[in-house]
Amino acid sequence: MRGRGGAGFPMGLKLEFCRNAKSDVKFIICNADEGDPGAYSDRYLLEERPHSVLFGMLISGYVTGAAYGVLYIRAEYPESISIVQEAIDALKNADLCGKNIQNSGFDFEFKIIQAQGSYICGEETALINSIEGQRPEVRVRPPFPAQQGLFNKPTIVNNVETLATVHHILENGGANWKALGTEKSSGTKLISLDSFFNNPGIYEVEMGTPLAEVVYELGGGFKSSVKAMQIGGPLGGLVPIHKIEDLNIDFESFSQNGFLLGHASIICVPEDFPILKFIEHLFDFASYESCGKCFPCRLGTKRGQEMALKAFTSDYKIDRVLFDDLLTTLEKTSLCAHGGGIPLPVRNALTYFEDELKHYFN
Repeated sequence: MRGRGGAGFPMGLKLEFCRNAKSDVKFIICNADEGDPGAYSDRYLLEERPHSVLFGMLISGYVTGAAYGVLYIRAEYPESISIVQEAIDALKNADLCGKNIQNSGFDFEFKIIQAQGSYICGEETALINSIEGQRPEVRVRPPFPAQQGLFNKPTIVNNVETLATVHHILENGGANWKALGTEKSSGTKLISLDSFFNNPGIYEVEMGTPLAEVVYELGGGFKSSVKAMQIGGPLGGLVPIHKIEDLNIDFESFSQNGFLLGHASIICVPEDFPILKFIEHLFDFASYESCGKCFPCRLGTKRGQEMALKAFTSDYKIDRVLFDDLLTTLEKTSLCAHGGGIPLPVRNALTYFEDELKHYFN
């Protein structure tokens, strides 16, 4: 089972690291701070399948020796918070959480934390700082959360969809899960389609499903002309329409083609929307959502936004060498994937929309 939060890190490895860490206190955190624009699969699971998510946390606690589970749910999902709390209360009444669950000697308590709308809190160490009441800044790693996380105790952070898969795997067996999908990307994936599709909504597809099938069969194609899709949130790749036929819904297919599957939300870029304006908006978003801890991200995203805006609104030409140096600096020296990931869609734009962008550069 590979994590569905974006990076695709194996869930079992993470659990094993935490299990092997020596500590009298351990934590399981559900990262439900779903901040990617156009992503709402976590919300669906929290509100329609809350027990699947809670079950995943319970089993994670059982195998690692953790007795505390924290659900960090974004403030924009008030219904999710109340529904999950009702599910927790139901588990408590059935003696399926709390102290000495059904005389098993296993303790597991749930707590909900209501997030406050900071995009960077989707990054696991910033999320941990937020729970502790600190400024939500990214931590330097190592140490990794599995060894030293919440209150410096071993901590597992998994996203909602990752945790929700555990029940299926335990009920049907690992071989059943492995039989779904591809060799390196097993199982299924939830995909969020935005309102540019004729059939917008959430779809669950087997890993390895052609992107063309998702776009044209499930999504029913586009309501109006679209020139690109940003898949996987603001840090996801910018996929031009002509590349749809080359991609499958799995981590390797996207990576090999220079994109990122991520959370698998799909946002469409209309035919008449200027790509430079899209780049400027990406940098603007990244700058005001930066935690500010590292210089490359805090300063670099703002410089990128300023250059793009100046070129778009005046006769200023962006120095291509300087711009490429900025992107490389962000990629290689940012503390986390926020600053390190923003260059990906920008480089995609420069590659696939060069004719549209070339007169803005020298």
